[in-house]
Amino acid sequence: MDRRSILRGLVALPFAAMASGTALAQGDPLAEAFAVLSEAEKAAVQQELLTGGFYGGAVDARFGPGTRAALVEAAAFIAENSGGRETPDVTTTVAAESYLRRLASGELAAWLYGEGAEADY
Repeated sequence: MDRRSILRGLVALPFAAMASGTALAQGDPLAEAFAVLSEAEKAAVQQELLTGGFYGGAVDARFGPGTRAALVEAAAFIAENSGGRETPDVTTTVAAESYLRRLASGELAAWLYGEGAEADY
């Protein structure tokens, strides 16, 4: 088992609990944030998640359980891999939209599928 798999397992636990709780069930901020993105941004988000190994579905710009789970897992991984410098918030629509736009632009790539620590910040 590699470092990334271990980290994903460890840091995804609190985010998975949050995803199954009322914060996402009432209004679903991730779904609402995804809905306001352009089709190109939606596809870019899914492509980033796919490249990072968090998403195994089709890059079809559609939001479903696979995209939701990948976004939550990736947020946890980014927070861990960045040493807390980046802490994507998936609990409000405004914060989730910011996270998704940053994913789509590639701004979080160093933390998502790079080693993170070598990024020039």
